[in-house]
Amino acid sequence: MSIVRILVADDHELVRRGLTSIVTESHPDDWQIVAQATNGLEAIEMGESLQPDVAIVDLGMPGCSGLEVTERLVKSVPGIRIMVLTMYAAAPVLRHLQKAGASAFMAKNEAPRLLVSALERVLAGEPFFASTNAWRPVREIEPPEYVPAQYLLTPRELEVFRLLALGRSNKELAGDLNISVRTVESHHANILAKLNSESVGELVRIAIRDGVI
Repeated sequence: MSIVRILVADDHELVRRGLTSIVTESHPDDWQIVAQATNGLEAIEMGESLQPDVAIVDLGMPGCSGLEVTERLVKSVPGIRIMVLTMYAAAPVLRHLQKAGASAFMAKNEAPRLLVSALERVLAGEPFFASTNAWRPVREIEPPEYVPAQYLLTPRELEVFRLLALGRSNKELAGDLNISVRTVESHHANILAKLNSESVGELVRIAIRDGVI
C-alpha cells in the first residue's frame, strides 16, 4: 500500500489539529501527516526537506503567504499537490492560486465537509476549487485581477505598508518598530515588488483600495 505523505501549514494550532484529525481519521492506513508548519517559511523548509505528496496550506500565514509557498513548492518539490485554505474566497485570489500551480482551493469553513473528497480528487490528478466562485478556467475568471495586499504581505510587511501609506518615513518607521533603517528599507523594497508598485503614492492607493488604512 502506498502511503500519501501530507504537510499541514497553518499558524493556528487548533486549525492544524482539526485538519490533522480529519485527514488521519478518514484514511488511517494510507494517509500520513509528516509535518506541521506554523508559518510560510517553515512550510517551504519542511516541504523542500521532506518532499511530501500533498501540502495543505493556509493562505494568510506569517513569514510568507500561502501564495508564495505554493509558487515555491510547485517549483522545488516534483509532483506535489498544493491545497490552499483561506477565509478570503474570491475570484482574484483563485486566479492567482491557479496560476501559481495550486491543485485545490477552498474556504476554511468548507474544510470539515469537503477536505477529504478534495484530497481524493487532487490525488487522482483532478483540480478541486470550491468556494463562492466554483472552479473555472483561469481565462474565464473576471477582473479585478488582483490579490488584496493582506494576502501577499507578511504580517511585518503589512505593518510597514500601513505606516508607509500613513506617511511615515523610513527613519520614523525604524523608531516606531524598533528596527534598523536598513531593515525598513528592505521591507519597503519587498512591499513595492510584491504589490507591483513604484512609489509611496501607489502604495497609498492600494492601502485605501484594500482597506488597510
